[in-house]
Amino acid sequence: MATIVIGFGALFKDLGTSAAVIQRKILSEELLSSIYWVNVVFGLLVTITVYLLSPLVADFYKEARVEPLLRVLSLTFFISGLSILQQAILERALAFSKLAKVEIIAALIGSSVGISSALLGYGAWSLVYQALAIAIMTTVLLWTASSWRPKLFFHWEEVIEVSSYSLNFTGFNIFNYFVRNTDYLLIGKFLGARDLGYYTVAYQIMLYPLQSVSAVIGRVMFPVYSTIQDDMARFRNAYLKVAGAIALVTFPMMFGLWALVEPFVLAVFGLQWKPVILLLMILVPAGMIQSIGTTVGAIYQAKGRTDWMFRWGVATGIISISAFLIGLRWGIVGVAAAYTIVSLILAYPNFAIPFRLIELSMSDLYRALWRPFVACLIMLAGILALKINLPPDLKGNWVLAVLVPVGGLIYLATNWLMNRNQVMELMGIVGGQQ
Repeated sequence: MATIVIGFGALFKDLGTSAAVIQRKILSEELLSSIYWVNVVFGLLVTITVYLLSPLVADFYKEARVEPLLRVLSLTFFISGLSILQQAILERALAFSKLAKVEIIAALIGSSVGISSALLGYGAWSLVYQALAIAIMTTVLLWTASSWRPKLFFHWEEVIEVSSYSLNFTGFNIFNYFVRNTDYLLIGKFLGARDLGYYTVAYQIMLYPLQSVSAVIGRVMFPVYSTIQDDMARFRNAYLKVAGAIALVTFPMMFGLWALVEPFVLAVFGLQWKPVILLLMILVPAGMIQSIGTTVGAIYQAKGRTDWMFRWGVATGIISISAFLIGLRWGIVGVAAAYTIVSLILAYPNFAIPFRLIELSMSDLYRALWRPFVACLIMLAGILALKINLPPDLKGNWVLAVLVPVGGLIYLATNWLMNRNQVMELMGIVGGQQ
């Protein structure tokens, strides 16, 4: 209950100033120090606000234990505000090796604190101590990893220069947060906890490729795109390579999930989660589209057009919420179908609008994606052909044990025969050669 509030508050943690620092071509010491002090003051304000609102949150949940937890967790905003800019500077410099070490060490120490506290019987406070430990260690390690230090001066004019970019970016994130959770809210309100549980599991599985592949690559590519923002040819080439690499990984994940959704759900979750099967089959196409669609945010950011990003986010959000309200009439299946239909309808403009910023055509994107797509179709045909010949009473885990390796081999072999260059590019990206 407390972390839901903290998660929402995190949307405001730097008001988009980190993205502005990464995107900006020239950085002055005056701008960096001014933004640093804005982040520190704003982190303190969010901490105070959450602290003061914690009794109201406890009343809303009708759970008194939320109040003290939330008050202590509110400190994470101030602590994080002390190092947000250091992280942005490291990302701008593409120092992801340093950042990885910072995050891993902080996570290990935080986990140790949390687990130790749990074993000592601190209950929910264990998670609070873990969050605090991670925030403190991250801040300390970022200060150690970054050589930049703030100066004791503040120029409001410097902050005003980046305010339009940063506020539009924050506005997009806030609106997108609400849109992303509207389907949960409607299902929970009108269909009940059981249906919400089914839908949540299906949705989180569908999101996995976005969170584990697309989002990670997008975080890395934004500062890369920012360094080449004025070189259209290099920008287009880099984007198409990234889109093709993501498709090579996420497309087979989604195709394979669609083909093996029944044995997967039954083997991993059990018979009681059978309604998830149909939901996943409906949501998988949306997951495949979004695994590539989520990459366009970095184009808006790198080209400094977060105003376009915000306006398009509002438009698509209104359309999505309207679709959820219509789909609600047919239960969770209707909401899932609405989600996928909207994703399909909005796919073309979702790419075409930001592509105008880098003079990229949709046909170029199709050329980057068609080979992984065809390879997935061949893999799908092979899996389905073998699946119908398996014994009908074979348990789900055995079906997965047989068909997942076979599908993987078919996909790899097909790509090696018809898409070798893209496979080698992906291996180069993973190996850090490009």
